[in-house]
Amino acid sequence: MTAPGRYVFVVDRMEMARQRRAELLALCEQLGRTLHIETITGDDDPKGVGNVGRRIQEAGAELSGNLHCVVIVTHAGMIRCRDWSGYALWDAIIVDEVPNILDREDHPGGRFWSHALERFYTLTQTGVDGVSVVGFAGGLSPHELPDDLRTFHQRVIAGEAHVSVAAWSDLDAGPWSSWRLWDVTKLAGLFGEIVFLADAFDQSEAYHLMSLNPAVRFQRFRVREPRPWADRPVTVRYVSEDRVAASSRFKSEVHAADMAKVWDWLALETDPLHLWTVNAGARVSADITGKRVTPKQAGSNAYRSWHKASAIYAAKPSPMERKFYAMLGIEADVIVASREAYDLNQFFMRTSLRDPASTAPVELRCFDRVQAQTFADKLASDYGLTADLVHDDIGLTLAPVNRGGRPPKNGAARMSVEERREANRLAQQRRRQKNNAAPSKAA
Repeated sequence: MTAPGRYVFVVDRMEMARQRRAELLALCEQLGRTLHIETITGDDDPKGVGNVGRRIQEAGAELSGNLHCVVIVTHAGMIRCRDWSGYALWDAIIVDEVPNILDREDHPGGRFWSHALERFYTLTQTGVDGVSVVGFAGGLSPHELPDDLRTFHQRVIAGEAHVSVAAWSDLDAGPWSSWRLWDVTKLAGLFGEIVFLADAFDQSEAYHLMSLNPAVRFQRFRVREPRPWADRPVTVRYVSEDRVAASSRFKSEVHAADMAKVWDWLALETDPLHLWTVNAGARVSADITGKRVTPKQAGSNAYRSWHKASAIYAAKPSPMERKFYAMLGIEADVIVASREAYDLNQFFMRTSLRDPASTAPVELRCFDRVQAQTFADKLASDYGLTADLVHDDIGLTLAPVNRGGRPPKNGAARMSVEERREANRLAQQRRRQKNNAAPSKAA
């Protein structure tokens, strides 16, 4: 982006927008180049002049006469922008880190919902069993919306929202879902390049969801040649051999005694440069040294001199989510790997593991052996580092957590994550072939 041209730069959060702006301006000053940067985020409009999506949309046309400019937006802003036509002939849109492209919500069922929604919202069949496109029929003003319907209504008004029912009467049978999946093909034909910059992007939930569209093709590339990592001691400690991490375990009063032991285990770390995180809503009962942050820390360089990190974190799909992804042909374990493993990888790599030259010992903590082994495998395959796994037996009773959902089929429980990813890839390939073979519908 330091080369003259017109670019959109998409970052994961507002603080990164400010940081990347400063970095770009400093680099262009060093190179003796003039660069205009327009930052459009949710916190730069104190007077409420307009919503972020519309302002991003308008900036394309307004800045098209510039020879060298960058529009910096967030992932959320990118998803909210409905019309990118003002960016026709721009050089590139560069998306830093993996965006959350799925806006999804579960809803209760019942006759009240079916009768109320049937009056104000339309359903159009999609050709997929049990899935419909939902539209607004009118007759309901925003101030009349009940609180538990506002997010759903906004999703519908934004366009291209779907529901997991063929008819509103299906709601009589129980819970249902609504969702809106961002369509990356909105950018096609406008930008010279559409680039996603993220470690292990092909293992992310966004990649799997975008790959459902037969028109989407990805081409892998490297930003630079990989630099060898210096050998160093890495230890990954965990407390559960058999039971996997679950957010319900971390939050439930039923498991409070076990979790008190986990928090006391984290409190054994006395290094002030200790980065740690837990699921939102977890009841932390011990005074833990270090800095607590949110689980999603992709892209940050603020802790690259820190050598200790702990994450008591889970991101398993709920039973309703399992049904949703199964309907799309995506295995639940692929989503676990895409969410949980990706977040843990990104979190632990905020430490000095980011520095290829560092040889300082690193010590990490997570909940279960699967998480520890998954990250160890990542270190070995991507960085050539060997991690020692250490089970700390802290006397957990570990009553099982009811995961819900359907039992695995065809021996799926015995499949590795890699085997499931390959099975998911083949399923997506079969869907593309089926879609390409199907006759097109008239407009």
